[in-house]
Amino acid sequence: MKVRSLIAILSTALMAACTTEPTPTEVFVRQDVLGEWTVNQVAYSGEMPNPLNPSALMQFSGLGTQLYGKVNLYEMPDTGNLHVEFVANLNTIQVPVSLISSGTWTLTNADSVLVMDNDSVSFSFVMVSGLSTQQVWRTSFMQIPADSSYWADIDLELTLIK
Repeated sequence: MKVRSLIAILSTALMAACTTEPTPTEVFVRQDVLGEWTVNQVAYSGEMPNPLNPSALMQFSGLGTQLYGKVNLYEMPDTGNLHVEFVANLNTIQVPVSLISSGTWTLTNADSVLVMDNDSVSFSFVMVSGLSTQQVWRTSFMQIPADSSYWADIDLELTLIK
């Protein structure tokens, strides 16, 4: 009886030791990136002119609130769309931020960069951490609100889930 218990314990321990978690990649894997993704977190940072002193720049960073985010990537043809909107807290003001595009996508730089191009603007995303069901992408862009003379250089880190 003791031998059977010992064998059962050792077998369980051996199977547990053989179970491995997938290792995240720092490149885009084509078959993993395809499909419909939800953006469930946006970390942002950047700089913009200070509204109280436009000749000076102010730094900002945080996690986006009131987040809506979808990324859809299809193949044959390689087309897709992205729609990310959130509110950034820039010290004492709340600023809506949006990143919207649709068009073709390509992988460049040995699959480390995904470019979404819609003929008028291109967005480049760098893979930070990629798995088949969760990925983290980084991008930078300039936002100039239509009703404002201000601009903001924004760095984003998007966490996507399938």
